[in-house]
Amino acid sequence: MVKKLVCLSVAICLVQAVYANRSGVAAGAESISVKRLEPLHIEQGAAYAALGEISQKAHVAIGVEAIQPNEEPTIIIEFPGGTVADLLNAFIAQAPDYEWEENNGAIHVFRKNARVSLVDVQMHYPGASRKTRHEIWNDLAKRPEISTWLNSAHCTRQEYFQSREFKDNNDPISIAAGDRTLKQLLDEVAIKSGDNYWAVLQAPPSRGSCHIAIILW
Repeated sequence: MVKKLVCLSVAICLVQAVYANRSGVAAGAESISVKRLEPLHIEQGAAYAALGEISQKAHVAIGVEAIQPNEEPTIIIEFPGGTVADLLNAFIAQAPDYEWEENNGAIHVFRKNARVSLVDVQMHYPGASRKTRHEIWNDLAKRPEISTWLNSAHCTRQEYFQSREFKDNNDPISIAAGDRTLKQLLDEVAIKSGDNYWAVLQAPPSRGSCHIAIILW
């Protein structure tokens, strides 16, 4: 009987460990999706812009990847208060082709069946010693792994600036050298800088040519 109870306890622990890994929340770490928020008003003409506003107002790290649709939905949310998860679900209700998940201190939002594989490119990052977000963003052009992906996808980088990028929270930060995906690097920069938002957006296929924007707001 004791042996059966021990086996049952081990099985339960294994199931719990698998569930924790799937949710992306490290053991002992507090989930940011349960953070409580006051009432908020969100209004933007595109999904990625609404997520940027959510990140700013909720003070949580959000990363977005999407092959953009031909027409972006206008997002207007009158949030009565609740958790970060509640706010994200309110966003999903207006942009149902998007999904979200929590991973290691950041929220990742992506379009169903329209993800950008560039964010999963593994690179050997040389590290950054007291560099600003702008400098780290500029250095991405020097990463051969990113250049290889762009060339193989016949894609070019194309970012449009609105004069407010890199204005706030642009104090120098340091990133340790090591292997990581582009997504993991952008998460780390967003969290350490306190700016909290990044996006990798690919132009709709209907435009004929492939353009990608890597955004660190």
